[in-house]
Amino acid sequence: MDDEETDDSEIKLQRDSAKLLDELKTSIPLFLYKGVEPPRPAKIRKWIKRSNTAKLESLFNAFLESPQLLDPILRGVLEPLVSSFKDYINNHSDLYSGWRANDESTAEPLPRALCRLLYTLCKVRGPKVIVNFFTNEPSILEPMLDAFGNWNSKSDDARGNGTPVFEKLTWEEKFSMLLWLSHLARTPFDLASISSSDKERNLGSQLPIEIPVGLPDVACRLLALGFRYLQSSTKEQEAAKLLLVRLCTRPDMIRFGLHEKCISWALKSLRVAEEDPEYDSVYSRIGSLSFLAGFFSGSDSTIAARFIDPVLAFTQEIFCGSINRARIINGSAVARKLTVKVYRSCAVHLLSGSSAPGSSGVDLSAALSTIVDHLMRGLGDKDSPVRFAASKALSMVARQLDLDMTTQLVDDIIMRLQEDVIQKKGEPEDRISPALAIDPALLKPDTSSVNSLQWQGLILTLSHLLFRHSLPQSCLTTVVSSIAIGLDFEQRSSMGVSVGSGVRDAACFGVWSLARKYTTPDLLQLSPSTIRSRWTSYQYTSVFEVLAAELVVTATLDPEGNIRRAASAALQELVGRHPNMVPDGIALVQIVDYHAVGLRSRAMCTVALQAAKLHNIYLFAVLDGLLSWRAINSPEAAVRRQTASTIGQLFDFHGCAPMTQLYQRFRSSQGRSLSEWHGLHLALAAAIRHSVDSIHYASSVIQTVSPFGNESRVYLLREDTPLSSDNIIEPGKDGSLAAEALCTVITALGKRSCSCIDAMATTDSMDGKPDYHLTILELALKYCTEVPLEVYSDTAVTVFNQYSDSDQKNLLHGWLTEIKERNWIRRDPRTSVSWIAALGSILCHGNAKSPAVIILSLLHERADGEEGSRNDHDMQLMHRLLVDCLNDYSILNSRDVGSQIRAQAIETIKTLDRSSSWSHDQRGVLFARVYGLAAEKTDKVRESAWSCLREFPNAVYSKEDRETLMTQTKRAEPLSTSDAMYFEYLITRCDHHWIRESTILGLITSAGSGNEALIRASRAAIPCSFETLSLADVDLFYNILLNVVREAIPDGRLLRPGLEVLAFLLDVDPHLRLTDSISAWEGLLEVLPLLRKNTDLRILEAMVKIYAGLERYDSLRGDALGSLYHLLAHRFPKIRLAAAAALYVLRPNDRLKALDLSGPVPRIKMQVRAIFGDGDGARVERSERLREIF
Repeated sequence: MDDEETDDSEIKLQRDSAKLLDELKTSIPLFLYKGVEPPRPAKIRKWIKRSNTAKLESLFNAFLESPQLLDPILRGVLEPLVSSFKDYINNHSDLYSGWRANDESTAEPLPRALCRLLYTLCKVRGPKVIVNFFTNEPSILEPMLDAFGNWNSKSDDARGNGTPVFEKLTWEEKFSMLLWLSHLARTPFDLASISSSDKERNLGSQLPIEIPVGLPDVACRLLALGFRYLQSSTKEQEAAKLLLVRLCTRPDMIRFGLHEKCISWALKSLRVAEEDPEYDSVYSRIGSLSFLAGFFSGSDSTIAARFIDPVLAFTQEIFCGSINRARIINGSAVARKLTVKVYRSCAVHLLSGSSAPGSSGVDLSAALSTIVDHLMRGLGDKDSPVRFAASKALSMVARQLDLDMTTQLVDDIIMRLQEDVIQKKGEPEDRISPALAIDPALLKPDTSSVNSLQWQGLILTLSHLLFRHSLPQSCLTTVVSSIAIGLDFEQRSSMGVSVGSGVRDAACFGVWSLARKYTTPDLLQLSPSTIRSRWTSYQYTSVFEVLAAELVVTATLDPEGNIRRAASAALQELVGRHPNMVPDGIALVQIVDYHAVGLRSRAMCTVALQAAKLHNIYLFAVLDGLLSWRAINSPEAAVRRQTASTIGQLFDFHGCAPMTQLYQRFRSSQGRSLSEWHGLHLALAAAIRHSVDSIHYASSVIQTVSPFGNESRVYLLREDTPLSSDNIIEPGKDGSLAAEALCTVITALGKRSCSCIDAMATTDSMDGKPDYHLTILELALKYCTEVPLEVYSDTAVTVFNQYSDSDQKNLLHGWLTEIKERNWIRRDPRTSVSWIAALGSILCHGNAKSPAVIILSLLHERADGEEGSRNDHDMQLMHRLLVDCLNDYSILNSRDVGSQIRAQAIETIKTLDRSSSWSHDQRGVLFARVYGLAAEKTDKVRESAWSCLREFPNAVYSKEDRETLMTQTKRAEPLSTSDAMYFEYLITRCDHHWIRESTILGLITSAGSGNEALIRASRAAIPCSFETLSLADVDLFYNILLNVVREAIPDGRLLRPGLEVLAFLLDVDPHLRLTDSISAWEGLLEVLPLLRKNTDLRILEAMVKIYAGLERYDSLRGDALGSLYHLLAHRFPKIRLAAAAALYVLRPNDRLKALDLSGPVPRIKMQVRAIFGDGDGARVERSERLREIF
């Protein structure tokens, strides 16, 4: 399914963009200046907090998906940044060199912060846009070069101790400053007039080329920087390439012959021997190729013509692999893309009329043939950047060719598209729509065997040709037909991953280009009958209708969000550029909105339906799309369910006309994949159900659906369907999809039989089938666990209603027995959930509730029935079931189902206890657990349990205790179930052996993990209630609590709450008279070491609190301090700090303050050992040493 969070974030950005832009405008002055109030002059900041820079970066990054939203404030943001950088370089450059590097420093120099922001803006909006806002004043060129050189070298402390004062420039600083220098290199004045330095610089050793005589000093320094970072592996390589290209294409540098030397160097560096370490990295090759591509792209044809011959020879050697390092170049996608760009520029220069014929010394025909051949090979490259570059290059070359050569190029592309394409012939007649049956040549081609990567490159090339208006009119029909096929292209890899999205994306670009670049008369010349579109029964009258229908299907049903939006944009262009050509065009564009189709479920279930209502063109197109790979045959079951729902809703406003097409597709589904089989059956069920619900078309629908009565049921319910005992029971196979499909169809046919009984002469849709339907349902319930519960619920009601009253009773009894035998709570909950959902739907009129709540509702209803209907066997079954339910804390799909089960079980006990024949012991087991639930944290369960205890106050006690208990209970009736007096009352009843342990279990959940108010109330009740208990009872309370903690270690549900309660009791121990009852805590020291490797921080923090509480007992102090000592080197920093804090509170000591607990664990252990000692001998004396230290 589509990413809903992405769509919501984009909508939120559109809504909140005004606030973000206002925040940026107000934050920039505060970021750059001090004293921004009008009466005070603004003063530039020399140091910037890193957190402030990071905040602005996050604000800019919020516009990554919609960078055009920044355009209104771009000038207002960049001008202060640029002027501040310029002011710092001119007036405060020396401050940068005095900055001391420190990892813990929270501030950084202003240039570093500004360059981080400039790079972020280049990342969001693009360098070509941002660089236009840089100042191009020649006066700043040399100061920036000086700053770059001074800031990019480390100096030592003046004291001579070798400590670095400042770091080198970061890559953001290098990229931003090099990009700015490349912009300054475009100055219209000669560099000789700008260069003012008389300082002798030995730059010859820093340059890989021979410096021309008389070259200005500024040019030499720019060359040194460009060559230095051209081989970098980071972003500054891009800026360095741009700097060198702009420098070499300057008229004054051309007079020095600088471009010749740089091109010779680039070609030489690409041909160096493999053993040369200077050019060993692939990045050096990429740098040289990027310079060549940039030079040929940015230079005039008269200048580039003389270098075409050696460059073409070199690129030919690369593709043939005959030069050194060809393997490195061919192994890099970036290098291959740059090679394609070099080819493109050479071809454009050769075809340009500005160069004299023969000036390049190259055979034009042979060179073009070689270039086009290599570009065509690049269309099938394995890497997308190469394919994109090759397709764009071919379109640029084709624009310079004459009409005949362009036609040959297009014919070659079409021929390559037809390779490995299988025409679908010999299909059943009922699968061919009337439109396609007219001309068999229009059968949709099967593209399952083609190369999807090459198809993407070829379709993208055709799209670029359309965008540049380079196609002759004679080729337009074939090109549009190919692009229409590309809109429906899909392939899946051997791993099931879609690999056809690139083709569809390129096709959307093609339709957008066609609508934008070609006029309405040009497109009206195209015959819609010659366009190979999808199967449809609608007769189109113009190519606009064909393209609009295709775009509607793609925009609403495509699985990729970017393709849906691309189709929406193309549709908007088609309607806007060609008015009155698309039926209901304005309304269609408003429905198929760019943002509306962002979420797949909304596009399929809402937008597609609204578009289908506008015109039959879109109705039949959407229906065909729903029955295609995009929807009904989608690999995602959730998409197929949404597809079925959408197909059903199509019948609500159109009637029964699409039923024939659906029926034909349904009949031809034999031998197809299980996913398509599943989707078609869901669609058929939805169509039947929605057709019947439409009163207006009831009569015609019944006549159309009548073939489904016997023939379709025989087909659906025959023995060789995917849902069979052999198929499902066989290991490794899951029949859940088939089970869901069959159950849905059974339900739909059952509803149709009930709704149409008055309109049909005979109703045979369910006669003689209930036993077979029941067999299918029970088989699915046993072996198919992934079917949605509502499907089983609806099918169970449908099948159940087919039986007589006596048979229904036997059916219920059989299902109850099945649940009992499977012991559904503990043994097989997933399978039993389905059984109980089906059973509960029958009892609750088809409303699927929580499984346990449903069965308890059944027991509740049986309890209200006649007493004679229950026997001893039933009561024993009910008793065991209720005990399990009272102890159910299950979580199902992130929902607390256990609380609903416990609450419903309590209500059932209240009903059953009025007239049940349970013994005193059985009743005591149930009500003792109810007493514990009266103390638990869940409000609903606690209140229900207290209500039950008030209604049956003598359920647990013997006759002699009833009178006293009833009096106490009546006195406590007005109390709230969430205050301290209520919990105090419950704790004082713990003297009875039936309820003691159960009450403590409930109290642990309230005092250890309840809400804040409940924790305060329950904990406040413990000290007050202990004052009325004997010391023996209190000791017994602690022993039970410790046993609960020990037994909860494997499970974990009560572990953390139990430890929290123990920590609380130790904290208030002086008030609980436990000075002589230390035996209750000795067992705790045996349990806590087992928890040291636990990953739950809250459990570990509670353990630290417990050790701190045990330290107050003399006999336990040594072990408690030793345990805290071990925790000082725990792997979690938070636990180390908690242990150190506990030790310092207990025994303040300067040695603890000296410990550095933020470093690595081995270093911390060494520090701890130095203070507390280690080794076998030290362990024996650790307690004494700890006491001495503290």
